[in-house]
Amino acid sequence: MIEKQLTGLAAELDALTSVPAAHRGPRCSVGTLLDAADADVAASLRAVLEMTSVSSVSIAETLSRHGDLITAYTVARHRRRGEPNGCRCSR
Repeated sequence: MIEKQLTGLAAELDALTSVPAAHRGPRCSVGTLLDAADADVAASLRAVLEMTSVSSVSIAETLSRHGDLITAYTVARHRRRGEPNGCRCSR
């Protein structure tokens, strides 16, 4: 019985790789900000996001002071993009 179940398993698993991922909910607010910001702001934000010595709380507070209400959780999730528990923005 198990051999019969495994016969088409590889083909079905391969087919899953060509199916586009279903995206639910709104886009990450950090990614949205990066797309909307001018080049200098976007470059600075990308640089600080990559610095592990700068906390997500500090980044979120700075962004919030300048009018973009973004939580530390959202910043931390964006930093984990590409991982199973990260946002769906590209790395």
